[in-house]
Amino acid sequence: MRIIFVADVHLGKLARLLRLLGFDTLYRNDFTKQELVSISHEKDRILLSRDAQLVKRGLSRYLIVTNEDPMLQLKEVVMQFSLKEQFLPFSRCIACNGLLETVSKESVAPLLEKNTRQYYTEFWKCTDCGRIYWKGSHYERMLKTIEFITGF
Repeated sequence: MRIIFVADVHLGKLARLLRLLGFDTLYRNDFTKQELVSISHEKDRILLSRDAQLVKRGLSRYLIVTNEDPMLQLKEVVMQFSLKEQFLPFSRCIACNGLLETVSKESVAPLLEKNTRQYYTEFWKCTDCGRIYWKGSHYERMLKTIEFITGF
């Protein structure tokens, strides 16, 4: 069974990094404390928070994230829940948490900048928000993030 998360307002970058690794991570910067607690209970999601006061609301599945640096936060979560064997990189939209699907270049060509159309052939599209992904310069940075996390 895959572990799924919900993250509080202080952990937006962590949420994006978890999504990069393929973890279903709900995040909105306008969730109230009560909404976070309800989502955690009702959807059986682990609440990730920097607010120790949330724990007093009877949560059983949570992690109070102690690090301030997003990469160290990611490392903390991966270690705490033994996630290294569950990575599915590039399977989720880092913006909205939707699933990514492979799409043909032709189907997204009108939406691409000229250089992207010219130099790239593989594309993925978010099934929820429609965002398009390809292996541009950002891809190399993302690979470095994955290497950092898998290397500890």
